[in-house]
Amino acid sequence: MTATFPESTAWTPRPAIEFSSQRAVRRHNLGLVLRQVVERGPRSRATIALDTGLNKATVSRLVSELIDLGLVAECGIEARATVGRPGHMLAVAGEGAVALGLEINVDYLGVRATDLSGRSRYRALETADNRLRGTDAVLDRLAELASGALREVRAQGLRPIGATVALPGLVDVERGVLLTAPNLRWNDVAVVDQLRDRIEEDLPLDADNEANLAALAELWEGVAVGISDFMYASGQVGVGGGVILGGDLFRGYRGFGGEFGHMTVEADGPLCACSSRGCLETLCGIESLLGSEGGPLATAATGRRVAVLARRARASDSEALTVLAECGRWLGVALGNVVNLLSLEAIVLGGHFAPIAEWLAPAIGEELDTRVLGGNGAVPSVVASTLGPEAAVRGAAATQLRRVIADPACVSR
Repeated sequence: MTATFPESTAWTPRPAIEFSSQRAVRRHNLGLVLRQVVERGPRSRATIALDTGLNKATVSRLVSELIDLGLVAECGIEARATVGRPGHMLAVAGEGAVALGLEINVDYLGVRATDLSGRSRYRALETADNRLRGTDAVLDRLAELASGALREVRAQGLRPIGATVALPGLVDVERGVLLTAPNLRWNDVAVVDQLRDRIEEDLPLDADNEANLAALAELWEGVAVGISDFMYASGQVGVGGGVILGGDLFRGYRGFGGEFGHMTVEADGPLCACSSRGCLETLCGIESLLGSEGGPLATAATGRRVAVLARRARASDSEALTVLAECGRWLGVALGNVVNLLSLEAIVLGGHFAPIAEWLAPAIGEELDTRVLGGNGAVPSVVASTLGPEAAVRGAAATQLRRVIADPACVSR
């Protein structure tokens, strides 16, 4: 299995460049070689030299260092149809680096361990209404899940190189602080520091918004691979959004770009958990969407209830079809504004929107056709995520793996 963690939407060979520091040159070229193996699969030293522009002696030294770091390993002899001595093939080390993606959301906790080849080595998802538990209780439980994942991957002979936490709100990425999560009812929680104390492992630990991380996962390994400008719209208890422009995550001035769920679509509409009125998530959030299913949100059964709604729609239940059409209409109104502002190529529906996308997409499309300027060519495609509820934890783990791919020397043996 070959991983895809591109910095852009297509592979571009990166030849060696001049640096004032020989150490910087080596680190750059080390990442260049590792990137070749991770993204392009098993290959020989000669092939790497040809593709990177590095000489064979340099490639051999760099490969030896990557082997010493436990990041690549020899995996057989090159099959050649030409004259010459075949070389040893190199691949991502099976017992090499692994990263954790962690997630705190309103109605579940998640963890996933991913290795450098992009393969899942451990996963766990625990449903619970985290609004009914204190901050300490939630962080305690997430730390237990993370510690269990660390024990498991170490038992597999893997080496954890870092973890990133996906959070449902505004995140100060530099400090690892969840500034506010209206639906979770948390404010100014130093998630990274508190988790570091609980996990008691000296691992790089970061935090980011869950929709941002899910958008990155779609860019790197989901339905948006090869698309440089798109929006990921996530249906959870609230509504989240991550924006990719020019192949990079758009954060904006303060780092809070993409808060799609709090776009005002009805000026005097329902009161939102953020204290504003008429936010998109008051009309399209899961609690609103499933209101017709009877009673308040039953956290442990949210996914099942969405599945029931889909089955009803598939059976032509008029009430279910009306609810889905209305949700799609409001999403289309908001997305029309976003598309006119940013000129996007695609919209990716994720979270709980994904399993009901076949009913949401037509209503969204009708609104986009009406509202987007520039004719049919300017209207983006609307597609459903295939990454399921793990999109954010996959993106979270991949951010740590990208750090290692960019600078393998940051990993000590």
